[in-house]
Amino acid sequence: MIVRFLRAALFLAAGAAAAIAAQKGPPPQDMQYLIDMLKGEDVQERRSTAQTLGTMGYDIATPALCEALNDRDVKVQMYAAEALGKIGDKRAVDPLIAKLPGSEMIVKRFVLGALGKIKDPRALEPLTKALGEEAEGDVRASAAYGLGELGDPVATEALIAALSDDYKWVRYETCGALARVGAVGALSALRSVAANDSDEQVRGAAAKAIATLEIN
Repeated sequence: MIVRFLRAALFLAAGAAAAIAAQKGPPPQDMQYLIDMLKGEDVQERRSTAQTLGTMGYDIATPALCEALNDRDVKVQMYAAEALGKIGDKRAVDPLIAKLPGSEMIVKRFVLGALGKIKDPRALEPLTKALGEEAEGDVRASAAYGLGELGDPVATEALIAALSDDYKWVRYETCGALARVGAVGALSALRSVAANDSDEQVRGAAAKAIATLEIN
């Protein structure tokens, strides 16, 4: 079909020029055609479509992107999760949470980040659990990042505990998360990290978090 109608008119003119540089109006008239491409046979096309839908940011794509979380291709799953985080539609929260058990590490990381970006209270429990229990350090780091994006100070205690994690990037992301949730109760713990952590980047992140919390 003329190379899938010139790749869906170059993905609806590159996401309608990224939804006119984030000043979104109504969805483009032919957007359903683009959404349908998420179910196509071409894996590269499905990957690019998921990314484009996230850039466009229209919640009309949420149900299809939730289905794409179970695509047979891991990168499609990953980009679908990322797109759902960008769109911010709360309908995606339960499908994202359901995706966590048994998923590959890279998919978990994108799911946890998306859950934080959507900023729904339902994400607090799975993010906190992942921070404390996931075996892979990069997944725990993504959970810390997600808690920072969520911005719920209820996560403060779990984040303070994560400042002692063995993996430097968990400690690094936790410092930033504590600043973003406004965890003034973490200042003492952050000062200890800034003075004593074995890693220079983590010490710097702690110092930056302290400065942010003291200003606010």
